[in-house]
Amino acid sequence: MTGWVATAWVVTVGSIVVVSATIAWIWRQRQGMRATGDWGDSGGFSMSRYQPMERLLNEQDFVFLASQPGYAPEIGARWKRERRRIFRLYLDELKCDFRRLHAEARVLAAKADAESAELVGILLRQQVTFWRAMAGLELRLALRAGGIGKVDVRPLIQLIEAMRADLARFSAPQAA
Repeated sequence: MTGWVATAWVVTVGSIVVVSATIAWIWRQRQGMRATGDWGDSGGFSMSRYQPMERLLNEQDFVFLASQPGYAPEIGARWKRERRRIFRLYLDELKCDFRRLHAEARVLAAKADAESAELVGILLRQQVTFWRAMAGLELRLALRAGGIGKVDVRPLIQLIEAMRADLARFSAPQAA
């Protein structure tokens, strides 16, 4: 019995350390972006920052934790709560990145000649699509907290990646 309790403590303390380190890293990243104000030409933007989101709410990790000796429901509830909180921190960063990319694109649209007028329509569609996808994700997160359904952030990340690609496409002719 003592070995099970020790294992549960190790898993709990390890999870707390990982969560704390992740929060500190996200906070430092956020502070660094605020200090610079922007990324310039989106050079500092990287979708790889969001790869951990795809795994944060993965049920397999919880199943493993629950199978460990000494597991208690309180540990699982706290673990899930912390993972959702970290997921929301990433989601906040994703929203900020969308806003920054959209602001850059609006500047390009304002400077664009009549030939690039299609950029305004693209921007409007992207904004509506992003916020619609974000609302759907928030709903799925709320349902997930109640134990219903799954959360898949990949479509949202793909939307931002497509926006970044469009931004690069429209900014390339102006650089020449």
